[in-house]
Amino acid sequence: MLETIKTYVISYDVLLYIFLSRAVYLIVYSTDENIVENKISSDRLDPDYLTNKQLFSLLDSRGEVYRRSADRSRLVALAKTKVNVEESTPPILADLESLTIPDLKHLLNQRGIMYYKRSTRHDLIGAVNISGPVTTEALAHMKRIGEPTIGPVHEFNAFNFKKTLEKYNDSIFLLNILPPRLKSSYFNESSWNALRRKLTYMDFKFGELDCDFEKRTCLTQKWNISTLFLYTPGKKINREYPIRDDYNLHSIFSDIQKEINYKISIISSWDIFTSSKWAFYHGPKDKIAVRIILFTNMTIPPMFLSSLSVKYRDKVNFGMVNMASHKGRNILKKLKQKYWPLLLVVTKQGILTYGKLPGEYFTYRELDFFLSTLLQDFQPLEKWYHKLSIFLDPTMIGLLIVRFLVSLLKSRIGIKKEEKTKSRYNIMQDVDDDDSMENRIHEAGQKLIIDQQAVKLLLEELLRRRNNTQ
Repeated sequence: MLETIKTYVISYDVLLYIFLSRAVYLIVYSTDENIVENKISSDRLDPDYLTNKQLFSLLDSRGEVYRRSADRSRLVALAKTKVNVEESTPPILADLESLTIPDLKHLLNQRGIMYYKRSTRHDLIGAVNISGPVTTEALAHMKRIGEPTIGPVHEFNAFNFKKTLEKYNDSIFLLNILPPRLKSSYFNESSWNALRRKLTYMDFKFGELDCDFEKRTCLTQKWNISTLFLYTPGKKINREYPIRDDYNLHSIFSDIQKEINYKISIISSWDIFTSSKWAFYHGPKDKIAVRIILFTNMTIPPMFLSSLSVKYRDKVNFGMVNMASHKGRNILKKLKQKYWPLLLVVTKQGILTYGKLPGEYFTYRELDFFLSTLLQDFQPLEKWYHKLSIFLDPTMIGLLIVRFLVSLLKSRIGIKKEEKTKSRYNIMQDVDDDDSMENRIHEAGQKLIIDQQAVKLLLEELLRRRNNTQ
């Protein structure tokens, strides 16, 4: 049994060392994290998971008056009554009444809010107000950058369909399925361009698939008429929008807006808000380090927030508080915040309000940049060797070097042992040779004595015979 195990380990030592290197690599990688990742303020921990000693210490630090013999649930509820939001200077808001209708529409396009072509100034201002504050700096920034360039259209076929979607795994794809020309009319080109222009603000990706060239794919998917195919990362079922003669672009946009907000949760009470998923943390190594919470009376979150919730679906929790409800207004009151719409950013160090500092605008691009920068502080530090192939991993190379040195040391020790054994054998051989020589001398002596006795007997016999003949 031992010989079998020894043979197996020796035969597959490379696999063994790869396994060991991966284990060491993971241990080092998990411990070599940014300091911010493991640093968390004591008041950011969920009181539900604190020990009694930690809970008493937290309440004492706040100067709360309580009885230590009180029921634990009451003490936890008392600890959750205070959720501090960092104070900041209110920004200078733009005068929306002085804006032109094109400027108002541009603001709504940036935030992913749909509007009708015949919407009045009053309607547009109301839509802007409920989606988030507009600072003078944000307005100047909007006018400076202008409209974004419409994204390119990817040509899809049966070979690159899945590969292209997987390549842009964090992006939402909208495909225009072009039906056979003789069976159905196309989605109006001007409507297709208008929809692309609006969704480009949200970093959508676009594609087209022509059924005249991909007949088998269209037959399999049952695409007999012009269809819009919406691919949303993280969802198992993708949505299709058959385009008929009476299609409405506003309805399509609204349906897309509802479809992609599946990662945004509704926070309907103070208990939910103060759970470890939103305002507090279970511990310093919670997987979701950042939470985004929007306070608004919109029934559907703005598309810029929905699009980001899809992109950061595994890294950030997105929530929305409905200010049209009494419970929603109660949450805002307990946070001692007076105005809304309000966007809170919850981190392990504290809770801050987004939109008050320079560069913080209620648009996809700016919030995307803010989150990508913020998340870098909560990600493990990635060294240059973490990106190397497994066979170039320093841990692997180091273990192989150690293995070589150990093998070399073993071989030298083996050689020395062999030399000692050989010398001992030679000594023993010499001793045996001496013994054998003595034996041969003794045997020769005995043989000589026997021969002498034989000769003596022979002479005596000859003398006896000679005497007899005389």
